[in-house]
Amino acid sequence: MHIIKRDMCSSFFLFLIIIVPVSIAEVKDIIQSHSPTVLGGTLLVSTIDGYLKGIDFHSGEVKWSLKEDPVLISPKTIRHGFTFIPDPQDGGLYILKDGQLKKLPYSIPQLVSASPCRTTDGVLYAGSKRDVWLEIDPNKGIKVGELSQSETDSQCPLNKDSSILIGRSEYKLTMVDPENRDRRWNATFTDYSSHLSPVDPSYPYQHFTSTGGGQVLAVNAAEGSVAWEVDVGNIVVAMYVLQSDGLHRLPYTVMGKETLEELVKVILSII
Repeated sequence: MHIIKRDMCSSFFLFLIIIVPVSIAEVKDIIQSHSPTVLGGTLLVSTIDGYLKGIDFHSGEVKWSLKEDPVLISPKTIRHGFTFIPDPQDGGLYILKDGQLKKLPYSIPQLVSASPCRTTDGVLYAGSKRDVWLEIDPNKGIKVGELSQSETDSQCPLNKDSSILIGRSEYKLTMVDPENRDRRWNATFTDYSSHLSPVDPSYPYQHFTSTGGGQVLAVNAAEGSVAWEVDVGNIVVAMYVLQSDGLHRLPYTVMGKETLEELVKVILSII
């Protein structure tokens, strides 16, 4: 089990992400099980610092970058017995207590949905959710418009030929210890809405990312070769295929930097 700690640019907060180590043998199984046929489209990568990167998945070229708010905002200070570590990939929560990191059975979105609530350990939870539609030019990465619930006089924008609609949900959560009101923890987690249906099985690549940076690797499943490799500048928290009907979440495998480098060497050695 690897624990990665990283400062979040302007916010300077600590972030921990837990992954299960992946062996080279397991990686080969993942590649071999992937479909070999081809599909057109744009790869959209979401990074922890709030960037959306539009990537040409044929060449790996970063076509554009769109800056939004960070995916995760949480305190940088550590409070004894009351420190929570959010997972930026899904909003899952871990509690740091007595030097041990324990995964909680609920996530930030789940707690916001159930709030106001009180758990068996006595902690009070209160939260709110804000939904926004982003209208984006998929060719230039320009945000054309934005629609939220506060714009009561506006109608939901129609999908135009030159733009695409992306749903974004922002979850704000506050935790309070009723026995000590000064023990308070606030966090904001942002997620992009995607279709429940999987990506078209003809998508040609299997992707791998690094826990220690923004490295993204595309492996051609049919040929077993490295199609391209790119650095998106920060830790990847989600990947999507951008299609005319919106986002389709794309699975990817996270591994340590050294393991990823070894994977590239292994693939190149058998070509």
